[in-house]
Amino acid sequence: MRIFLLASFLFSGISAFAQLGGSSTYQYLNFPVASRIAGLGGTNLSTPSDDISFAYYNPALLNASMDKDLSLSHALMAGNINHGYIAYGDYLDSLNITIHTGLLYRSYGSMQMYDVNGIQNGTFSANEFALVGGMSYQSDKLSYGANLKFIWSQLESYSSVAAAFDLGMAYNDTAHLFSAGVVLKNIGTQFKPYVAGNREELPFEIQLGISQRLRYLPLRISITAHNLEQGDIRYDDPNVSTNQTFITDTTSSDEKKYIADQIFSHIIFAGEFYFGNNFSVQIGYDYMGRKELSLATKKGLTGFSIGMGLQVKKYAFYYSYDIYSVAGGSHMLTIGTNLNYFNKK
Repeated sequence: MRIFLLASFLFSGISAFAQLGGSSTYQYLNFPVASRIAGLGGTNLSTPSDDISFAYYNPALLNASMDKDLSLSHALMAGNINHGYIAYGDYLDSLNITIHTGLLYRSYGSMQMYDVNGIQNGTFSANEFALVGGMSYQSDKLSYGANLKFIWSQLESYSSVAAAFDLGMAYNDTAHLFSAGVVLKNIGTQFKPYVAGNREELPFEIQLGISQRLRYLPLRISITAHNLEQGDIRYDDPNVSTNQTFITDTTSSDEKKYIADQIFSHIIFAGEFYFGNNFSVQIGYDYMGRKELSLATKKGLTGFSIGMGLQVKKYAFYYSYDIYSVAGGSHMLTIGTNLNYFNKK
């Protein structure tokens, strides 16, 4: 209960800092950094796990089982964009804390450069990185954590440097198979803006998530609420006169459905099925992603994501496919292992 009281306090106290797409920079920080997370809808801060990648989303999820855990992820995106994350964890027994470090990278490749007259004038590249470090302390059912990010971005001749931190808390009730988490993400500032004298905001966000493992079914259900610092996060398109609800499209005259549309725009639903100890399947549904990226004439599976994981001896393999539109989506592959496996005789 204490975690939800804290979340309510944070929501009421920091709502003045609300910001969403277009009003902040470094949006690559919010892209999935691992296949398992991508399969669960793109973010998850409440699932207890020994997967070190979860610490990027909620540093409070760091725990002793992540000791010597190593994870490498890479995504192939449209336009030959490469995106990936490398992470490693360590448990400090004498201090009862778990730490991790990671490197997030994104390369946009080589692009053609044109002058104001539309004449090609060579090529340029664009790359972005974030060095991440964090720690967590666990006390009974509650754990607390923090991440620190050093951010660097180079877009053609424009470069930027910034720093941000995340604060997280997690609750895990193993008796009732229930867990929850709350995170304040990307609290920070630019040290060096792209353009002198024009500092941009970082993508600050408040997230809250809950997960429930079913006792008699190999399934964990997760619900994650994002962008809680802002009430209405929907894109207001003046050319569209209807609002999509969770079930169907309807006119905006129905106030109850209008409010439901606002609420569900904050929600990501996810489920993870476990088939023994070595195989799992992930599925996610991003309501806002489906609403804003799907075509009115053909929605397809826009907003859905799927993934699977396979443990083969000392290695874990995860694959995911995040569906952005009927035109396609993003593939991601993660390979993980625990270095403690190699120390056993």
